[in-house]
Amino acid sequence: MTAEAQDNGRWALCAAPLLEPVAGNAEMRASGRAPVRITADSARITGSPPVYEFSGDVMLSRADQTFEGEHLQYDTGAGEIQTQGEIQLRESGWLIAGARARYLLDPERGRFDGVREYRIAAAHMQGSAEQIIREGPTFTRYKGVTLSTCLPGNEFWTLSASRASIDTESRQGRAHHAILSVGRLPVFYTPYLQFPVGNERLTGFLAPTIGQSKRNGTTVALPWYWNIAPNYDATVTPTSYWKRGLMMDSEFRYLEEAFAGEISGSYLPHDDRFGQDRWAINQDHKLHVGNSLRGRLVQQRTSDTEFSDDFGDEFDYRSAAFLESYAELSWARNGWLASLDAQSWQRVDVEPDAPSAPYARRPRVQVGYSPFQRFGPLELDIASEWTDFYSRERDREQGVEYHFSPKIGLPLRGPAYFFEPSIAWQYTGYELENPQATDATPRVSVPIYEADARIFLERPKTAFSGVYQTLEPRIFYRNVPDRGQDSLPDFSTTSAPTNLSRLFRTTAFDIERTEQVTVGVTTRYIDSDTGREFLSASAGQTFYLHEDASRDRSDYITALRMSLPGGYSADIDYNWNPENSGDRQLRTLLRWRGDDDEAINLGLRRRKQDGEVTLYDGEISFALSLRPGLRIFAGMTEDLQNDRNRNEFVGLEQGGCCHAWRIVMADELQRNADDGTSVDREYMLELELRGLGGIGDRIRPFLRDEIDGYDPGR
Repeated sequence: MTAEAQDNGRWALCAAPLLEPVAGNAEMRASGRAPVRITADSARITGSPPVYEFSGDVMLSRADQTFEGEHLQYDTGAGEIQTQGEIQLRESGWLIAGARARYLLDPERGRFDGVREYRIAAAHMQGSAEQIIREGPTFTRYKGVTLSTCLPGNEFWTLSASRASIDTESRQGRAHHAILSVGRLPVFYTPYLQFPVGNERLTGFLAPTIGQSKRNGTTVALPWYWNIAPNYDATVTPTSYWKRGLMMDSEFRYLEEAFAGEISGSYLPHDDRFGQDRWAINQDHKLHVGNSLRGRLVQQRTSDTEFSDDFGDEFDYRSAAFLESYAELSWARNGWLASLDAQSWQRVDVEPDAPSAPYARRPRVQVGYSPFQRFGPLELDIASEWTDFYSRERDREQGVEYHFSPKIGLPLRGPAYFFEPSIAWQYTGYELENPQATDATPRVSVPIYEADARIFLERPKTAFSGVYQTLEPRIFYRNVPDRGQDSLPDFSTTSAPTNLSRLFRTTAFDIERTEQVTVGVTTRYIDSDTGREFLSASAGQTFYLHEDASRDRSDYITALRMSLPGGYSADIDYNWNPENSGDRQLRTLLRWRGDDDEAINLGLRRRKQDGEVTLYDGEISFALSLRPGLRIFAGMTEDLQNDRNRNEFVGLEQGGCCHAWRIVMADELQRNADDGTSVDREYMLELELRGLGGIGDRIRPFLRDEIDGYDPGR
C-alpha cells in the first residue's frame, strides 16, 4: 500500500502506511523468469545441483521479493529455501517474519513457523501466528493466529483464532474458533467467522444492531447477507423487539441490462403492543429496453398508519399524508408517444382533519405525436388522454375523463431571444358516477391561445472581476375563452404556484377559463471562466384580465439563490398576496459545506393565511469536526408556533485508524390516532471495526437523512 493510498479513505487516520512500497516488478516474479540474487557475509557450496549455505546478513532477492536472515540454505535444483533462525519475507503487499521457514520459489509455496509478525496491505491486516502455510501467491492458511487492521502496537481490537485462511484474490477470509477482543477484553466468540479482505461483498452474517427506545424496548437485529451474484444480492434480518415480538425484514436487489430494482418487506406476526399482525412492503422496479420502451413499478404499502412511527421512517411520513403506488409503461419513437399507467394511494396521515385522498387512476392511457420535423416554420403537437378516476369514497363524484388537443406553434429563436405564439384546440368529455350536476356526460370544446417571449441580455463588466451578469425578462400570455367549462368536474390535485418556474408552466389539459399575462425577470451573476453561478434573483407575477376572475393578480413570487466561495450557499423564497396582506409564505435555507463532510444547515419556513400563522418551523442541523477523529452532530426541528420540538437529535463520533464509535440520542414527536401525540426517545450505539465489521448500522443512514449535505459513507 502506497503512502498516498494510506492517506485516503477509511485508513486516513492511520499514522503511517502499513507497508512501504518495494522495488521490483511483481509480474516479473510471477512469470518465473526473474533471476535470483544473493548477498551474505559467507557462503558454502555442496552437492550437484549445488546447494548453497549462506550466513551473516543474508539477502536473497528476486524481482520485488526479498528474504532476509542470518542463515539460509538455497537448493538450486529444487528451487527451495530453508532457514534456521529469524527470516523475513518481503514483497509487494506482503510481509512475513518468523523463526524459521521452508519455501519453494517458483510455485511460491512454503511454511513459516513461529511468525512474530505478518502484514497484508490489501486488507490493512497484520498480526502474528504459530504457523503460516502459503499455498500460492494469493492463498494462505494460519494456525494460532491473531488478526487486526490497527497499526502494530496500537491494536484497539484483535481477532484470535485457532486457524484461519485468507484469499487475497477472492478477497475473502475465514476463521475458526475466533475470539474478538477490544483492548485486552474478550467480548465475542464464534466457532466460525467469514470476513472480507478489503471492501468485497461477502455472503454471511453481518454485524448485529442493538437499540433502545420507549416504544419498542430493547431491539436486537442480526442481518444475514447473501451475495448471490455480482448483480444480485439479498439481505434477511430477523429483529427482536422485546415489547412487540420477532419481525422478519428482507431486501432483494438486482441489476440487469434492461431492468433493475429492489424489493423490501417486513412482517411481524401479532404485535404484542398493537394486537395484530404488522407488515410493510416497498418496491421499485425499472425497465429500459432500447431507446423506446420504458417501464416502472413502485409500490408502498403498510398494514397500518403507525407502522413508520413504530419501526422507522422508511416511507418518509413526515412529508406525505398518503403513500403512492403506481405502474407505468411508455413507448416513444419518431415523435410518437404512447403510455399506460395506473395509480393508487394509501392514507398514512392520522390527523382527524386530513384531506380526502387524491383520485386514483385505474388506468390512464396517453397517446401523443410531436414530430421532430417542422411543417415549414410551424411546430405540431397532438396530445390525447383517457383516464378512469376512482375514489374509495363511493358517494364522491368520479368517473372517466378524456381529452384530445392538437396544437400549432410558431417558434422564433435567436441567441438572445425566444418567441413562440401558439394556438390549440381541446376537446374534453366525461362519463361520471355520482355527478354533482344533472349531466353525467358533459363535453366541451375550447380554443387555447398562448404566446411566450423571452430575452437574454448579458453585461460582461460588473463590480466583480471575472464575473458577468445576465438579465432575462419573460412574458407569457394565455387566453382560454368561456365555453361553459367552469361547470365541469375537477379531478386534479394542482395547487397555486409557489415558485417562478411553476408560474410560467401550465398543467396538461388545463382548460380553466382565463385571460392572463405572467411577467417575470431573472438576473444571474456567473463566473466567466468556469460558468459557476454565484447568484440568481427572480421575481414574477400573473395578472388576470377577464372580468369574472376571483382576483386581479397572483401572489408576488420571488426567489434568491446564492453559491459563494468558502462553501456558503443560500436559498430564499418569499411570496405574498398584494390583495391580502395576511397571506405570506417564506422559506429560507442557509448552508455551509466544509472539508471532510462538514455541514451546517439553518432553515425557516413560515406561512400565513388570512393573517393567521398556519406554519412556522425552524430547522438546524450540523456535523462538525472538533479535531481529527472526533466529530459532533446534532439537529432540531422546532414548531415555533406551538413552542414544541418536532424532532431533535445529538450525537458524537470518535474514530481512529481501525475503529470508530458513534452514539446518538434522538427524540421524535409521534402522532397516534388514539391518544394524540407523544415523544419517543431512542438511543443508538454503533461500533465499527474497520476491516471486520462492527455492531450496528443505523446511525450513518440516519445522519445521511437528517443532515443535508452530510454523507458519512462506510
